[in-house]
Amino acid sequence: MQHPEIVLAAIEAHPEAFISALQKAAAKSTAAAESPEAESRRLDSAFAHPHVPVISRRAVLGNPSARITIVEYSDFQCPYCRAEREVLVQLMREYGDTLRLVVKHTPLQMHPMAMPAALMYEAVARQSPMAAYRFYDDLFEHQEQLTSEGAAYLTAAARAAGVDPARAAADAKSPAIRAVVDADLDEGRRFGFTGTPGFLINGVALMGAHPIGDFEQIISRQLAQASQR
Repeated sequence: MQHPEIVLAAIEAHPEAFISALQKAAAKSTAAAESPEAESRRLDSAFAHPHVPVISRRAVLGNPSARITIVEYSDFQCPYCRAEREVLVQLMREYGDTLRLVVKHTPLQMHPMAMPAALMYEAVARQSPMAAYRFYDDLFEHQEQLTSEGAAYLTAAARAAGVDPARAAADAKSPAIRAVVDADLDEGRRFGFTGTPGFLINGVALMGAHPIGDFEQIISRQLAQASQR
């Protein structure tokens, strides 16, 4: 308590170890709070009453006609979101054309660059959906630079993604782009997401960071149900 700079220095020196420790602690807390029976009942209810997000006119990664849609509600400064990116990469590789990803935004007030990053992401997506996902990867891969360099890093990342950075910066300030992010925030709250990340897998919610097996369980069940129709 007397020397918080020691903790901050340790986190900055070993960010991956810090995120891993947080994930393990969160997993233990979740396991303790939810029995297998309770989680099974929750999933049954979620499958029976899936959420319906608005995803028209949003940047899509993967097959636009994929049977499985993962909607991610994310914050570019969130360490859990950064860690979960690798899980999503693995899922995209595993399921191929069966899976698509749509990124939405829940920038937290504790992260001062999260809102500007979300606005810039949507501005980049206006020029190129694929560039938006290159931008997404870049920001999570260099999260420390986003925090330390702020707006200058967003401009550099937009340029590296292959779009006009001046146009993106101007679009990011527009009421239309802000309305998109505000709508994402409202939608996430309606679906019960109080932190980040949050996911909808064909409308079935997963809250917080999860191992790949939790996604696979839901996806397998959805594919099995689809094959029976």
